[in-house]
Amino acid sequence: MTSYPYQNGASGSPSRHGRGSGDRGFWLSAVLLLFFFPPVGILMIVVKVLGGGRKRTNVQGQHPYYAQQNGSVGARTVHTGTSGPNQASSLPVSSQVLAKLSLQAKRLTIVGMILSLIFGFTSVSALAGSLWMLPDLAWYLEATVPILCFFFGSLGCLWVGLRKRNKVRRCRKYLAMLGSRTVISISALSSALGTPPAKVRDELSDMLDDGLFPMGYLDYGNDRLVLSGEGLSDPPPVKPEPPKEESPKEDPQAVVLQEIRTINDQIDNPKLSQQIDRIGVITAKVFEYQRNHPQKSPQLHSFLSYYLPTTLKILRAYAQLEDQEVNGENISAAMERIENMMDKVVEGFEKQLDQLFQGDALDITADVEVLERMLAKDGLSSQDGLRLGG
Repeated sequence: MTSYPYQNGASGSPSRHGRGSGDRGFWLSAVLLLFFFPPVGILMIVVKVLGGGRKRTNVQGQHPYYAQQNGSVGARTVHTGTSGPNQASSLPVSSQVLAKLSLQAKRLTIVGMILSLIFGFTSVSALAGSLWMLPDLAWYLEATVPILCFFFGSLGCLWVGLRKRNKVRRCRKYLAMLGSRTVISISALSSALGTPPAKVRDELSDMLDDGLFPMGYLDYGNDRLVLSGEGLSDPPPVKPEPPKEESPKEDPQAVVLQEIRTINDQIDNPKLSQQIDRIGVITAKVFEYQRNHPQKSPQLHSFLSYYLPTTLKILRAYAQLEDQEVNGENISAAMERIENMMDKVVEGFEKQLDQLFQGDALDITADVEVLERMLAKDGLSSQDGLRLGG
């Protein structure tokens, strides 16, 4: 029968009773020194909190069964001592860094809390015990300011620790949302966290500075976090957009002429229909004159901006009234009013066209007079008519 060495106790682990007694003795000594010699007591507490009492596992002398439980699980696998050096490297880097940050936050918080309590109590005692010095303000401040500085410094340590704890919690949220993704947009994280995008960028930048993502970077151009180790990729070449084919613009004059024809088709009154035809012919000639003489456009301003649109509006109203097929008093009166007005409208359109040729008519008259005078001067005209070539 094989015998195995055991350490004090059947569990094969170091004596917990002895270690617990040592911790109680240490803390009792530290508390007593706080009252009788505070600097040493504070130093003992700080050293203890910062890792002086860290537990270490020692499997030397354990039964192989317990050593196997502490190591990797496998058939007939026995480990003694520490696990292999590759075990730590197999953990995600972000988890290791986050664990370190969490430990730092915990230590700073505990140390800040303990020191705040100690120096807070000491500050209150110093302030109360030095009240008799208050008449001499300089002496009073000399006695109380140093301990107050220690108190506020300990509060600062506590504040930093609490901020680090909050930062660790935020980092865990980010890691949970990232999962196994290598690229994620800032807007997606901002929406999921309910945090402004600017703050998300700042927090991710802090996480990158802390080494949580050794191969990661912020792509500000595409507004995303990239965690792959491939580095920055060139943007795809921008393909020039084909020129947009502009649809041919409708000729506004053609639109007006088509509207006149449409209104005429909707009206059954034969006389009014003939008058609308006449209006359409005159309007077409006015448009033609405007195209050939663009410098005369100011003369057509009133006609094009008021008379023509108003006439079309009235004719549309007439077509609508005619469609009612009701001989009501109001409808009949309105239709009769429009019918009586159309003679004046046609006459006005004709005069507008005639006025356009007023200048041309004057020029023609002047040319005729000059020609007649030249013929008379050269003896080429007589009462019987024009004579050419004797």
